[in-house]
Amino acid sequence: MVKTIAGINIVCAVISAKWAMEMDYSQGRQLLFLIGGLIMGPFILLILYSYLLNKKQKEKSADARIAE
Repeated sequence: MVKTIAGINIVCAVISAKWAMEMDYSQGRQLLFLIGGLIMGPFILLILYSYLLNKKQKEKSADARIAE
């Protein structure tokens, strides 16, 4: 059980750092998201996903349409 949770958190940390890099955050902020992903796992992904949606909506991108 502990190994599974640790594995999920490591995957979330790597994805969080990658998304932060794609959103042009500084290296320090990328590192914070990596550490946050290790500790809080999917919650950090949810936070980054909402940042990504807000950024896309401000750019008026077709990718950011939210189904209603």
